[in-house]
Amino acid sequence: MSEKNLIQSVERAARIFDCFDSLNLELSLSQISEKLNLNISTVHGIINTLVAHSYIDKDLDNGKYKLGIKFLLKGNIVSESLDFKKIGHPYLIDLTKKYNETTHLYSYRNGEIYCIDKIESPHTYLIMSSKAGGSLPMHAAASGKAILANLSSDQLDRYLNGYKFIPYTNKTIINRQQLIEDLRKTKNQGFGIEDEEIELGAYSISVAIMDVKNRVLGTISIVGPTIRMKEKEQEIFVDLLAAGNSISNSFGYFKK
Repeated sequence: MSEKNLIQSVERAARIFDCFDSLNLELSLSQISEKLNLNISTVHGIINTLVAHSYIDKDLDNGKYKLGIKFLLKGNIVSESLDFKKIGHPYLIDLTKKYNETTHLYSYRNGEIYCIDKIESPHTYLIMSSKAGGSLPMHAAASGKAILANLSSDQLDRYLNGYKFIPYTNKTIINRQQLIEDLRKTKNQGFGIEDEEIELGAYSISVAIMDVKNRVLGTISIVGPTIRMKEKEQEIFVDLLAAGNSISNSFGYFKK
């Protein structure tokens, strides 16, 4: 759109919003006026309108202005409207193309993980537990561990209360203490690993996807035959973490 079609008052309001950032959380009327090179009376009129609609808040103690609660509310709407599958799918394509292994996006809902997207490996090897639409056991799957490792202590305690540790192979974690120790490692390294814990011969690596409220949305993972995966796992770790961080960034989450 050409600038001649812009509405001046709306354009000035947008410029006022842009005055605020992490280094300028609060600004006085004169500071905003100076930044915009507009006279104070003009800025004051626009500011008053924005304050009336809660897009700008005024600190009554120091008289300075800051972004209002409406931005938080609208930001949540934007975050919730983002399509997890649409954002994550290109990363699955890139990872499968580079490593020739099967990749997944898992969504975390009501204490369970469900596969919502999948790119198949060009190899004929079939991972039986790798199935779009299916769910996985939280204590055994790489994605389950990645999610549990990012829950708060209270959330994890509630989740594990009465949890049944079903053994799928002789490598499956079968008690709470083993799982807690594994989750500490998962949290520290930033990814979960499933080493033949659901299916002998299958090895999976997974990274949690977070949102702006520090909630776990799901995971991105890659799975393949154990021998082949372990030959390239260090490189996969780097790329999968980068993919997970990028997707999380899209939902407003930035690791501190």
